[in-house]
Amino acid sequence: MRKLRKPILWFTIAWMCNCLAISGQSHYKLSHLDFNSKSKELAPSFYRNGLVFCSDRRNEFLTSYIDYDRNPLTNLYYARQKKSGKFENPELVARELTTFMFEGPSTFSRDGNIIYFTRSIDVSSGNRNRSRRDTTYGIFMSRKVNGSWTTPTGFNFNSGAYNTGYPYITDDGSQLFFCSDAPGGTGGLDIYVSALKNGTWGKPENLGPNVNTSKNEVFPFLKNDGKLYFSSRGHHQQGDLDIYFTIRKEGIWQKPVEMADPFNTRNDDYGLILNTASDTGYFVSDRSGSPDIFAVYSSIPTFSTCADQKENDYCFVFFESNNNELDTTAFAYEWDMGDGTLIRALEADHCFARPDTYMVQLNIIDKLTKDVLISQATYSFTVEKIEQPYISCPDTIKTGELMTLNGRESYLKNFNISNYYWDLDDGTRLEGVDVSHSFVFPGIYHVRLGVTGQNIEPAENSKNNCVTRQIVVLDSNK
Repeated sequence: MRKLRKPILWFTIAWMCNCLAISGQSHYKLSHLDFNSKSKELAPSFYRNGLVFCSDRRNEFLTSYIDYDRNPLTNLYYARQKKSGKFENPELVARELTTFMFEGPSTFSRDGNIIYFTRSIDVSSGNRNRSRRDTTYGIFMSRKVNGSWTTPTGFNFNSGAYNTGYPYITDDGSQLFFCSDAPGGTGGLDIYVSALKNGTWGKPENLGPNVNTSKNEVFPFLKNDGKLYFSSRGHHQQGDLDIYFTIRKEGIWQKPVEMADPFNTRNDDYGLILNTASDTGYFVSDRSGSPDIFAVYSSIPTFSTCADQKENDYCFVFFESNNNELDTTAFAYEWDMGDGTLIRALEADHCFARPDTYMVQLNIIDKLTKDVLISQATYSFTVEKIEQPYISCPDTIKTGELMTLNGRESYLKNFNISNYYWDLDDGTRLEGVDVSHSFVFPGIYHVRLGVTGQNIEPAENSKNNCVTRQIVVLDSNK
């Protein structure tokens, strides 16, 4: 059995730790994926219609290689997701990418034709004076051409002197987030980002002290809404690996927010990835005894097309087209709006205070006595709210302040609303007609309220509706 010098930091950070804004709410449900085995399953990444992950399980292609501490080395596996939502049995991603080396966390281009993955670099060959544990790891890239993966090439910032790994490529392919313990960092593994310019990856930028600590920050994942999710040992006193998120504002990554249950526990939780709608995610946890991949699903439905909320305006113009101006100074047209308002004019502008049914009359009156001489027209006029879910909340709030939102002014004619669902545009989803929330980061948020229920006629038809309202969150420190 062949032995390989292990990447010294990799195993101590991730898989030897047996020692679906988003903030956690009860509507997120966990599922232990069926393809987990007695071996370790780690580092999920989206690939085509399924997941790629790392595992030290045995496979038929290679002997199970081990490091000097007799820990099995990992390879990359792919599990395709069926229409039912279950996953097929995992298979090696590709034989041409599978070696006796350590293959670790991966990420794919949007079209699935480029892979960036972590692989060990044996830098001790031919040097008898080096330690047997001096193997580092780096990032390698391969392209899929005519159904096969090309020979991997190394990232231009790999080094035999330090570790580089945990890559994540953005959807547009312009940025590569990764982790490294290169000299000049804050300590342990730091998160860096490199920008692609003219086909070459530029000098890596450290995300700074708000994100990186003296311990390890790993598994970066950037959502399309600008939130960066990652895992860290250094942002609280317990020292376990937990999941956080942050955003970049005015060029600075902000202080991270720790995600709550069910994402984080007293065990090690790490490697979160989320789909575009943020209603389904995958991450690794050893809460079941060994590192396994869990799926997390939101029971709150996703509302993808929401109209901007319209403000109710109960103002109208009343006129009678068949009437002419009175050729006299003794008489006048007068509108009785049915709410106590009298307006002397042939054409009247009026705003009602609230929805209701009003008896509106146009009269000819005696200006001197104010007596009604002739009733020209009488209307039963119904003032209704605009048919829409309705978000009642402040337009502006400061970070850290508790805000109450409610949907009690929602109005959908001939429709019984049974459920109210909120997407607060910061990863948080809530359920209920009244909810409370405080925003961590300043910015402009587009809050959504979606409702479900039942049409009154016919009763069997259900209906979904949603609206979006903008809320400005100011920095409380300014």
